Amino acid sequence: MTSDDVDQPQRNSDKLTVFPLIFMTAALFMTLRNMPAMAETGMQMIVFNLITVFVFLIPIALVSAELATGWPENGVFHWVEAAFGNQAGFMAVWLQWIQSLFGMTSILAYVGGSLAYVFAPALGSNKYFVTATIILVYWLVTLVNFKGTKQSGMISSVALLAGVITPSILLIIGGLIYVISGDTIHLDYQFTASNMLPSLDDTDSLLLFLSFVFGFAGIEVSASHAREVVNPRKNYPVAVFSAAIIGFVITLGGGLTVAAIIPADQINEINGATEAFNLLCKQFDLPWLIPVIALLISLGAAGQVSTWVVGPAKGIWAAGKTGTLPPWLLTTNECDVPVRLLLLQASCITLVGLLFLFFDDVGSVFLILTSIAVILYSLMYLLMFLAALKLRYSHSETPRAYKVPGGTPGIWITCLLGCLCSLACILIGFIPPGSLPMSIISYELMLSIFCLISIAGGYLLIRMKKSRWKID
Repeated sequence: MTSDDVDQPQRNSDKLTVFPLIFMTAALFMTLRNMPAMAETGMQMIVFNLITVFVFLIPIALVSAELATGWPENGVFHWVEAAFGNQAGFMAVWLQWIQSLFGMTSILAYVGGSLAYVFAPALGSNKYFVTATIILVYWLVTLVNFKGTKQSGMISSVALLAGVITPSILLIIGGLIYVISGDTIHLDYQFTASNMLPSLDDTDSLLLFLSFVFGFAGIEVSASHAREVVNPRKNYPVAVFSAAIIGFVITLGGGLTVAAIIPADQINEINGATEAFNLLCKQFDLPWLIPVIALLISLGAAGQVSTWVVGPAKGIWAAGKTGTLPPWLLTTNECDVPVRLLLLQASCITLVGLLFLFFDDVGSVFLILTSIAVILYSLMYLLMFLAALKLRYSHSETPRAYKVPGGTPGIWITCLLGCLCSLACILIGFIPPGSLPMSIISYELMLSIFCLISIAGGYLLIRMKKSRWKID
């Protein structure tokens, strides 16, 4: 199949049903990777989680459900394009795509940290092992995704169940047994204001808040598959809200467990969840289980990366067909997958992954990549929320199977909350962490340069747009 054939209707037998879509959506953001950062905040994680849910997760779920059922083509590109035009639409999907290069690399670093426990835990801090894992795993999942959305959905489902939900439930159950058995609890679980409420003066806590937000970012990416879903107007909202609920409950439970088992000053932000399993297995005299759990966690994180391989790429592919990208880059295979675009994406991930070779501290690179991803993603969310608000007025006649509840006040409150949270994340993203292997000026400069280059790349492609590249 070529790019000229991609708009032919699919048979229902080739489309996604609601349960694979729930797993694909949950796999976009559910991971044990964020549990250690949550655990570092102690009981404040409950408040941070509630804030994240009400000012970030719920607004995104509500808005993306309305937009996907009104414009079920290729996600954020078509949503922002319908509101503000083609250039704004391309910039929105470009931000979604370019941030994934940094975000996926940080997730792949987590795969390396977890995989190290299968062989030798010390490898988790070895920059050469982490870099090699990033490159090899990403190219592997890229090749697997050449088989199309249905194959990707199956992989996501298996990886989520085996590599995220199963280890998370085991972690929570193990934590409960640990607490009940009377072992030392390292979590101060007093329900006092000083223990529960975050302080705006504590910049480290604010930085950790980004992990909460980043832990739920991406729930809207599954909208790029909306046209490949059976009855998207009904099934897409069900999938989004189901995935959000599952993710919130499991992630909070896992974070509390890690906090109870490991002292806050000893939590490793990359390998914290695996280290919690390590301690539990030793406590219960089950050392043979450690490499098995580590392998499952690695599988879950690799599955999350696999889900991200096609989602943002499908959005940039749809936007590129308007003349922003050359046609040779947009050619699809018989499974409707833009192979050359995925190969380019894998090459970019390889370059970003090589950053780990320039620093001795793997954790610092992890934090930098996460901050860049959050800043760029937050800019995209600003455009998405503003588009939803405008479309409620400019395209009020467009049928939507789902609408943000509450009428006009409801859409305003939802979008304003989302915009405020996005702006806050951009500002917090530039706050340097407490421990840096470089000066604050160097850190801010590096962050600014990467963000500006990323944004400028989208702007240059818009300026280079050619009418002869357009694909109908």
